[in-house]
Amino acid sequence: MAEMEDISITQKSIAKRVFLANSLVALLGMWVFHPPLAFLTGVFFGTAVSLLNFRLLYLTIQRAVTMHPERARKYTVSRYMIRYVLTTLVILISIRSPDIHALGTIIAMVMIKIVILQRDLLNDKRYFKNIFTRKEEK
Repeated sequence: MAEMEDISITQKSIAKRVFLANSLVALLGMWVFHPPLAFLTGVFFGTAVSLLNFRLLYLTIQRAVTMHPERARKYTVSRYMIRYVLTTLVILISIRSPDIHALGTIIAMVMIKIVILQRDLLNDKRYFKNIFTRKEEK
């Protein structure tokens, strides 16, 4: 049960960081893009969908680990395709709609990946040590 609480805390932490990062993107975009409301709508739309995809990924993994390997493979592939189609639809909607800025949507959807990389990989000193250590030194 403690693992579930840790995962929940991690999800909330990532969601908060995504909201913060996308809020900064939205503020910067208000000065750059005109009309700013379309960009803000795109950022909000992309943030909501990226967090939904992140949650769907968690639910898929949680369920797949209890399945037989072959069934789990089929299940995860089908869920991957659902998330892929959802992402495609969101991008198409934002491209076609004059009220939603496509670039704002795409930036917000990619931001979750940047947040996860920054949080879990780029804060790890061993990661940078391994990058800058020569092969001969090992």
